[in-house]
Amino acid sequence: MYNNWTVDLSDSVKALNSIKDTVLPKLISGKIHTVECADNEILVLLDQKSGVDYIRENETGLQGIAARVQWCGSYPPYNTFTIRKDRHTGSQTEYEKRIQQIDQGYFYPAYTLQAYFDDRSTMTLKSIAVIETKKLYEFIRENYNDESKVSVKNSDNTFIYVRWSDLVDYKIKVHKFQTSK
Repeated sequence: MYNNWTVDLSDSVKALNSIKDTVLPKLISGKIHTVECADNEILVLLDQKSGVDYIRENETGLQGIAARVQWCGSYPPYNTFTIRKDRHTGSQTEYEKRIQQIDQGYFYPAYTLQAYFDDRSTMTLKSIAVIETKKLYEFIRENYNDESKVSVKNSDNTFIYVRWSDLVDYKIKVHKFQTSK
């Protein structure tokens, strides 16, 4: 089974870099800086401890962005935010960290981004969405027990899925592409 997180990280960075100056400015104004794979102690800490993968710079200041890339091949994109809730190893997950960071006033990404690309070779963007992280987690907390709005699925880990279409009242920005396939 394929499960090499360094390849995933590298491919995700390449995929998002391919749209950094074209699509991302349509969703998030300002200049986007990559934190992933940075050789700077503070940037590494922001990535590892706070989940900040990119930094948005505009005239007001700086904001962090958490990013997730998924590959869907020739299938339609899921158009969901996917968040790891539990790990089979028991180590802390993105969901647990984000809740704790929001509740206790620690650094966390101001925005959460989810992008779907066709595959690792062509890296053609199929769809992408951005939402304020606090709004996404507010929606999850308010609707966690409503399976029609927050899906929880188990594999080797447990994941939460939230459809973009259910977040229209939460300032979500979505960009979809028509494909000829």
